[in-house]
Amino acid sequence: MKILISILINAAILYAITYLLWPNADRSIQAGIILGCDDCAYTSLDAIKTYFIGGIILWVMNTVIRPILKILSLPLFFLFFGLVSFVINGVLLYLFTYIINEILIIPGVGYEINGMLNFVIAVAIFTVLNTLYSLLFFKK
Repeated sequence: MKILISILINAAILYAITYLLWPNADRSIQAGIILGCDDCAYTSLDAIKTYFIGGIILWVMNTVIRPILKILSLPLFFLFFGLVSFVINGVLLYLFTYIINEILIIPGVGYEINGMLNFVIAVAIFTVLNTLYSLLFFKK
């Protein structure tokens, strides 16, 4: 049950990032996030499939890759007062987009972040939401 909740929360985090970086024609904001489905809105059924598959991938990455990255960056964590977690989340988000677009080539599923500024904003949103998720669900 905890795994399913984690997958759904990761999918909700992807939805939030997409919602906040989605294009707005009224304010002439270009797309920061492009989903892999053909001409789909961020709430369409294909987009929800992308979020759910992305939630599964993020769950695997959070259980396998994140602990390894935390151990490797432990000296830097103390040196920079925890700001390395922002870099770790950036690496995870970059790996996530690489895995979903290049390794797991699933038709109609893709997640691409356009531009460096959009990537930094996405990492900031990802870091804040992931930290809140960790604080709320992993109390000891």
